[in-house]
Amino acid sequence: MDQNQDNQSPATPAQPVQTVRTNEIRKSSLNPLAIVLGISAVLFGLFLVFSFVYFLMKGSMWKDQDHEVFASGKSGEYVAEIELKGVIMDSHKVIKQLKAAEEEKEIKAVVLRLDSPGGSVAPSQEIYEAVKAFPKPLVVSMGSLAASGAFYVAAGAKKTYANAGTLTGSIGVIMEFINLKKLYEWAKVERFTINTGKFKDSGSEYRDMRPDERAYFQSLVLDTLEQFKAAVAEGRHMTPEEVTAIADGRVFSGVQAKKLKLVDEIGTFQDALNYIAKEAKIKGKPKLVHPSKKQSGLKELLMGGGDEEDGFEEESSFLDRLVAKISDRIVGASAPGDQIRPTGLYMLWGAGR
Repeated sequence: MDQNQDNQSPATPAQPVQTVRTNEIRKSSLNPLAIVLGISAVLFGLFLVFSFVYFLMKGSMWKDQDHEVFASGKSGEYVAEIELKGVIMDSHKVIKQLKAAEEEKEIKAVVLRLDSPGGSVAPSQEIYEAVKAFPKPLVVSMGSLAASGAFYVAAGAKKTYANAGTLTGSIGVIMEFINLKKLYEWAKVERFTINTGKFKDSGSEYRDMRPDERAYFQSLVLDTLEQFKAAVAEGRHMTPEEVTAIADGRVFSGVQAKKLKLVDEIGTFQDALNYIAKEAKIKGKPKLVHPSKKQSGLKELLMGGGDEEDGFEEESSFLDRLVAKISDRIVGASAPGDQIRPTGLYMLWGAGR
């Protein structure tokens, strides 16, 4: 009995041979090539989905009330309403819409609706040139306010309507500065510049303006005023003397403006629409379209915006924002929702400042 027990080998724990081999097989099957192919397939699928969404969202730029036109194959003769509203700090949006109206064969004419106090010089000039060169029939309809830079734009049109109570005109140029020297001294803040010439930091808010700087800025303003007056004289078929007599920054009512030859007709938006429809030889009641606010593609879908609100946007430092806020509080230059401009030089067709 004891001998049989001595001959038996001692018990050993069972080895999970099969389990180890299975794990090795699974690991070896996940090779890098399979991973890359899998990821590529997923990305390609996402590409197809977003491509479909892009073409689905693109649609037409123009809308007839609440419905898109042209993209759905709708045909007819249309008048496009293009709006220029608010302070003019950029020309891109309006010029882009004018170009689109020019290229769309179904659009036969344009009503440019102005409701703006003016704005920066160069964008106003760019829109003026685009209006002046527009190849299809175009009429300007003034809303509550079409002054300064907005009036400059209107001078490029062959026909202009204003309401009796519209405020327009304001032929003039303004440059605004603020002197915060005493405020900096009170706050014990010292601000200075290193520049390459005596006029490079002209207009700085931390020091008094020198007489030669004041003369320099006055020469810029007067030169720009001459550009403004020349455009008005050409566009409104007035003599330089007639323009100079009223180019002192005053605004006029629509009735006064008509007497001074600054507008052609007293009438509403509908009057302007009816007129331009006849000019374009549109039969029957004119059908009005306007730029769609619908996002136009994949970029806008992903980034959460489009170019519907193209305008003046600029990154600015904390000090720039602080100075801009103080300046606006002092001179009352901004209203809630206005963009904050960095400190620096801005020359404006100033109206109602």
